[in-house]
Amino acid sequence: MPNENNEDKVKDDKQNRTVTIRGVDSKLYERLVNVARDTGRTVGEITNQAISNFLTLVSEAEMITYNVKDGIKSTGKAFLEGINESKKDVIVVSNIGEVTVFKSEMISAKKPVSFRNIGKLILPDLDEETLEHYVDSIISVDELVIPPSINKLTLMRKTKFVKRISTPS
Repeated sequence: MPNENNEDKVKDDKQNRTVTIRGVDSKLYERLVNVARDTGRTVGEITNQAISNFLTLVSEAEMITYNVKDGIKSTGKAFLEGINESKKDVIVVSNIGEVTVFKSEMISAKKPVSFRNIGKLILPDLDEETLEHYVDSIISVDELVIPPSINKLTLMRKTKFVKRISTPS
């Protein structure tokens, strides 16, 4: 028992030891002392809180940086996939505000179609077979309108960066 109390005391001493920090701006330290006095806390408590908050912010900034880096990486990958797709034997339909494309139009093209950068894409009579054989990809579309009979999971294998998929009311 006496040994356990000794270990606890050593732990407490290490956690609460006096730390000298060189280079602290005297005006900042004076403001810190005033905040401590005004709030009824010690300079040590406020300093510990400030350091803890700072380290939390650094950790969050690292996470945000990682997420941004990951987002840039996936966007770059999608861009490269788009370039590779453009080398395929497909028809590219792109940069349109709104367009309606019928099944018969896709079939008569005799090549798969890649729809890209379209505000609203309406495929009113699309069926599973036409989707499988004549829709190569649907990329960067704000709203995609499809018949209710289309399996959305099958469709989503061919989509990237589509904001909304809906069916006519």
